[in-house]
Amino acid sequence: FIPPDKIFVSANNGVGGFMVKVTGQVVEEVFNTSAMKNDWSSSVYHDGHIYGFHLASLQCISVEDGKRLWGKRGLGKGSLILIGDKLLALSDLGVLTMLEASPEGYIEMGSVEAIEGRSWTAPSYANGRIYVRNHTQMACFEL
Repeated sequence: FIPPDKIFVSANNGVGGFMVKVTGQVVEEVFNTSAMKNDWSSSVYHDGHIYGFHLASLQCISVEDGKRLWGKRGLGKGSLILIGDKLLALSDLGVLTMLEASPEGYIEMGSVEAIEGRSWTAPSYANGRIYVRNHTQMACFEL
């Protein structure tokens, strides 16, 4: 959901992403893009931009037209959440990375090997703590 009246949906397998605007009973397409194809992880919205994992690249696209602003490979098919104006990305190999939610580019603030093995579950945040897990491990980090 993108306030006040838009919804962004994305999928892999050749589908891509699209945004619609909902006004009462009327739904109109805002854009259709191939620049964001989420696998299992949803994108997040912040300040006019959408951040998400497009295949195996963390990307930022414009909420106005769906155009790619930047992309960063090396995190695999990860997942991410937004906390304030920071993104927390968990790579599919268990590396937790904090970065600025900025359309200017990939601005990493730090990273840690959080858990070992395949990690396909998005991090969770509660009471100043980040929780990550996979099929065999779970870890908690205090921010």
